Amino acid sequence: MKRALLCAAAVLAMLTVAHPVWAQAVTRDSQCTEVHGSNKMTYDCGFNVKNYVMGTPITFTMTYACSGNCGQVMSFGMRGNGFSPPGVAGHVIAGKRVENGVELTFVFDSTKKSGNSSVANGHFNMNVNMDDGSGNWTAAPCKVDVHLGD
Repeated sequence: MKRALLCAAAVLAMLTVAHPVWAQAVTRDSQCTEVHGSNKMTYDCGFNVKNYVMGTPITFTMTYACSGNCGQVMSFGMRGNGFSPPGVAGHVIAGKRVENGVELTFVFDSTKKSGNSSVANGHFNMNVNMDDGSGNWTAAPCKVDVHLGD
């Protein structure tokens, strides 16, 4: 019996170390819609990150659903300056296409202090091929934002 309790305690301790209570959480906050011709695409466009530890990777998945004629993700990456407000910086570590979307990993290198909390936003584009209604394919820019909030 003691051995079983010790083993259970050891497993519980390992799980606590592997997934600490303060670990960051990425949640989808909103969806957006792009319309080209008779095609309508709904996609994940807003994410929130809680309990962020500076310099740790953030991984999230942007997915889309299409009614009409949509193709694959053609490209993805930073939009504009990539980060805001001024003073916030970061970099993309990895990205890969997944079925009907993209999985992206990036890091905030610096945030902006606002009172007792940190503020930072990452701005990305996911470009998805869509028929414009005339048989011509164009890449529709889907704007995606990630907000860090303490």
